[in-house]
Amino acid sequence: MFSANYSRQTALASLNDLDAQMSDHELASLARSEEAMVRAAVAERPGTPLTTLLKLCRDESATVRAGLARNPRPDMLPQIHEDLAADKVIEVVLALISNPAVPDSLIAKLGRQFHKDYSAAARERLASKGGAAGFLGRVGIAR
Repeated sequence: MFSANYSRQTALASLNDLDAQMSDHELASLARSEEAMVRAAVAERPGTPLTTLLKLCRDESATVRAGLARNPRPDMLPQIHEDLAADKVIEVVLALISNPAVPDSLIAKLGRQFHKDYSAAARERLASKGGAAGFLGRVGIAR
């Protein structure tokens, strides 16, 4: 997939190809890119295999973990969401809160945290939903 003259420009150009149908092998190769933006794009892609997403969950780059936190995959492993919710980087947790695929119960748990930057965002997300989720957001209770 990569030429002998692989460079930063080649890696960034690969981002444009992510919308096309890519094999699991190609996605795994891109997930090992030296460029964090390429790994982040792979992490954010719903079609990326779960085994690759598990590896990206432990990536050293917060950009990659935030990309994974934005992944709208409906069958995401709960452990990935829980690991990202415990991330020390605020941007990762905020990306997770903005993801509608993340269960309300986890968002409510984040809303009860003492960290004012993301607890307010979590409560706001739940309150904006109305109904039972809105009530959870106002009182900060997990289902």
